[in-house]
Amino acid sequence: MSVIEKTSLKRAGTAESVGVSSKEVQAFIDHCMELGKELHSIMVIRHGKVACEAYREPYGPQYKHMMYSVSKSFTSTAIGFAIDEGYFDLDTKLVDVFPEARKRKPDKYLEEMTVEDLLTMRSGLQVSPMLDRTKDTWFHDILSSPWVSEPGTEFLYISENMYLLCCIIHKKVGMSVMDFLKPRLFEPLGIEDPFWETCPRGIETGGWGMMIRTEDLAKFTLCYQQGGKFGGKQVIPEWWVKEATKCHADNSVTSEEIDCVKGYGYCFWRNGGYENSYRADGMFSQFGIVFEDLDACVIVTAGEIFEQLMRDVVWAHFPKAFIDDDKNAETVKLSIPAYEKLPAKPRSFVEKQLIGKTIKFNKTVLLNTIGFPVSTIPLPAVFMEKDKAGNISNVSFKPLENELVMTWSEGDEVNSVHIGMDGEYRWSKIVLGQTPYNTCAIGAWNSENELEIHIRPIEAVAERVLVFTFNGENVTMQPSSNPTIQVMGESIKESVKGIIKQQAISNAFSNIIPHIVPLVDAKHRGKIK
Repeated sequence: MSVIEKTSLKRAGTAESVGVSSKEVQAFIDHCMELGKELHSIMVIRHGKVACEAYREPYGPQYKHMMYSVSKSFTSTAIGFAIDEGYFDLDTKLVDVFPEARKRKPDKYLEEMTVEDLLTMRSGLQVSPMLDRTKDTWFHDILSSPWVSEPGTEFLYISENMYLLCCIIHKKVGMSVMDFLKPRLFEPLGIEDPFWETCPRGIETGGWGMMIRTEDLAKFTLCYQQGGKFGGKQVIPEWWVKEATKCHADNSVTSEEIDCVKGYGYCFWRNGGYENSYRADGMFSQFGIVFEDLDACVIVTAGEIFEQLMRDVVWAHFPKAFIDDDKNAETVKLSIPAYEKLPAKPRSFVEKQLIGKTIKFNKTVLLNTIGFPVSTIPLPAVFMEKDKAGNISNVSFKPLENELVMTWSEGDEVNSVHIGMDGEYRWSKIVLGQTPYNTCAIGAWNSENELEIHIRPIEAVAERVLVFTFNGENVTMQPSSNPTIQVMGESIKESVKGIIKQQAISNAFSNIIPHIVPLVDAKHRGKIK
């Protein structure tokens, strides 16, 4: 029996038996579908038991999911353990851990910046969203960023603050954050093989890059909801749970979203949609929500870029879904409609002509210059990575009964995926940008010369669509994604306002994004060799 089986969350006989209306939870799912929200999974916990859960095919309970900024809450927890064990404290200054970071000309703000300043997004640093993460100079580059406020004063949401905290853990504890958390958090909660991206020097990114399963996030959220206890044992120090989830930073003037102005703790957000609640929160609507006075948690994974709209749907049904326990109440089985699949269509004669041939695509100079070559993995999944892979080329196709096998090179990696040509997904494992993904793929010939392929990396949040058009030896490839890059661009425009303090720079980024976004999925041209 594996660790994860030993520590799986307990399931209630019915949702209603632990005080959850399954009809209302289904209404939440239906509401998401009506609004076109990219819901991937939902899990509701009450009185310590999973009341109900559902997954949208092809997502499932066995697959990890990219958590984005939920990673920050795990970094915070690691800091809590380190402080509890005496490695440092909230008032520890970064320059006391890294005296080599001091500058020849004394920098008053750098001398002042503490662990707590970093935890509460009050470091005072303004780190560029376009920081070159392919270099191994993250630490130096972050600390070379301009100061926009005195440390400990103003809230400014900077993900790289968490990276600096991971650097502190590596230095003071003498091991990686993952190794530090393994016996303290992952093993007690039964979180198996979590993945966390690192910088080129092997230090966890801290503010993003964690991949875990829906149930893993549920265990973490429940542990906080229970004051740090899990399975009757104290796992996370109780004092840290209380402190981390309090309001420590005033974020009331940084956003117009109701759930982003009610205070920020140690990498946990206080909610505005329901007063007595807080959440771990990640981009594309990854939520671990604790209802403090209702003995309940709601866990969501999704690919919905407009997070407040998704949270608004949550508040429309929760806490309404929490009812009195009733073992005899009518219950419904939750269901999320699966993604629509490409229907099976006749195969093309072009397949036979491609046997043993390779399609070589030209690099797009502009995209390589700005550091975002087109990848099989959609942009949101690689934007913050140190290795963005990209430059799809050397594509070959092998026809099989009801399948095509596509092999291609990208960056310094070569992968193959099986593509269902009969209206059903085929599953493959790939590694891109040094990150492992489970992928499902489906394809169809729209005409004798046009092949459409949908590839969904399950651990990421978006589907990649590649349309190949064949004209003799010439081939074009048009990449796109679901959600589309245009929708992502609109979201980026809004998020920039919350992470760039200088109005002129913020406006400049917002104005340039609509022009850059269409270029990211530029058409590629190649030849059959």
